[in-house]
Amino acid sequence: MKINLISLGCSKNLVDSEYLLGLLSKENYNFVNNPNDSDVVILNTCSFITSARKEAKTYISKLIKFKENRNFNLIVIGCLAQLEKEKILKQYPKIDAIFGISDYTKIPKFIKNLCVTQKKDKKEIILEKKVIEVSLQKNFVPHNKLPRILSTPKSYAYLKVADGCDNKCAYCLIPKIRGSYRERPIEDILKEAENIVNFGVKELILISHDTTLYGIKIYKKQMLHKLIKELSKIKNLFWIRILYTHPAHFYDEFIYEIKENEKVCRYLDIPIQHTSDKILSLMERKITRKQIFALVEKLRKKLDNISLRTTTIVGFPQEKEDDFKILLEDIKQLEFDWLGCFIYSEQKNTKAEKIYPKVDNETKKQRLDEIMRVQQKITYQKNKSRVGKIYKILVDEENFGHTEFQCPEVDGKTYFLNSANKIVEKIKITNIKYIYDLEGEIL
Repeated sequence: MKINLISLGCSKNLVDSEYLLGLLSKENYNFVNNPNDSDVVILNTCSFITSARKEAKTYISKLIKFKENRNFNLIVIGCLAQLEKEKILKQYPKIDAIFGISDYTKIPKFIKNLCVTQKKDKKEIILEKKVIEVSLQKNFVPHNKLPRILSTPKSYAYLKVADGCDNKCAYCLIPKIRGSYRERPIEDILKEAENIVNFGVKELILISHDTTLYGIKIYKKQMLHKLIKELSKIKNLFWIRILYTHPAHFYDEFIYEIKENEKVCRYLDIPIQHTSDKILSLMERKITRKQIFALVEKLRKKLDNISLRTTTIVGFPQEKEDDFKILLEDIKQLEFDWLGCFIYSEQKNTKAEKIYPKVDNETKKQRLDEIMRVQQKITYQKNKSRVGKIYKILVDEENFGHTEFQCPEVDGKTYFLNSANKIVEKIKITNIKYIYDLEGEIL
C-alpha cells in the first residue's frame, strides 16, 4: 500500500506527522510524494488562525479533485479535524476518515483494517464506513517508545517537551484544540533525544506551546534549566535551541543555564505580541510593557551576543492608532534580530471575539506593512554587523545552512559561496543577500 502524508502548520504539527510516519513504517507501507500515486493520503491540518484553516481547506478541495482520478482514501487529521469535526465531513463528504490531534496512534490500525479487493491486476482500497475519531486524549503526550521518522535535514530536529496550553490568551484557540498543558518526564525526553542524536542530528530545537513553563505539572516547579543541562550531556549533540518562551515565565535559573552552557544557542524566541499595556491586558498576556523591556534588557546584559526573535499581532480589537504607535516605536527601541508579525484573526468561542470595536482589514494591512518596513531596517543592520565575522554553521542543504543566530525555517539562511564537506563547519560572512539572508565562505 502506498501512503502520502502532507503536513501543514507549525513544527509541533510536524513532529506529530513524524511520529505517524514512524508508526506507519512499522507496517511496511511505502511512502510516496505524489497523492496521485497513493492508495491513502493523510492530510495533517493546522487551525491556529483563519488563513491556516483556509489553507487546509484548499488542500482538501485539491485532494478531492485528485481523488476522482486515483480513487485513493483521504484521511484528514490534526487541528482542523479536532476543531470542526462533523462540519468538515459535511462540507467535504468525500473525506473518508477524520482523526483528532491525539488520535494519530490509531491510524495505522485503521488503515490495516481497510478492505482490500482485487480488480483485474490492480488493487483498490475501499473504506467500509466513514470514521470520525476526535476524542482528544487529554492526558496524551508523545513518548520515547513511539517510532519516529524525521523529515528535517540531519542538521536539526524538533523535540516536543509538552503539549497543550493553560495560558488562555484572549485570542487563542490552542487550549480548545490541544487541551490543557501536559508534560513529558525528563527521562523520557532524554531517551528520545539520544535516539535522534544517534541518528546523526546535531541540533535539537525544543518546542511546546509554552516551553518556559516546563516542569510545573510533573515537578511542581519550572525545570527547563534542568532539562537542558541533562540534554547537553548527550555526546555528539552540538546545539540546543529553545523556541516558544513566554515572556511572563522567564526565571533566573533558566537564564543562568543558558549563560553557562556552551551547547545552548545564544538565541531565544520570545513572542511578545504587543507592547501597549491596554492591548496586552485585553489579550490577557499577563505581562506589562515595562516587564517586557526589563526582560529584554536583562537578557542582553546577562547573555553576551544573544539573538532575540519575537512575534507581534496588529489589529487586535480596540487597537487604536496610539496603541499601534506604542508598538511601532517599541520595536524600534527593542531591536529584535528577527520579528514575525500577524494580522489579528478573529476566532470563534474566544474572549477576543466579544471585544469591540473591531479594526478594519485595510488598517490591519497598513499596520502590518509598517511594522515589517521598520523591522527590515533593523534586521538589515543586525546582519550588516555580521559581515566579515566568522561563525560556526550547521549545513542544512548543499548550498545553505544556519548559524547560532538563525533558527531553521523561520529566520534567514546563510548561503555558501564554496562547498561544505561536513555538517558542522566554520564560515566567514562576506555579504548580505535580500535583507534577511547572508552569504559566506566555508573556511
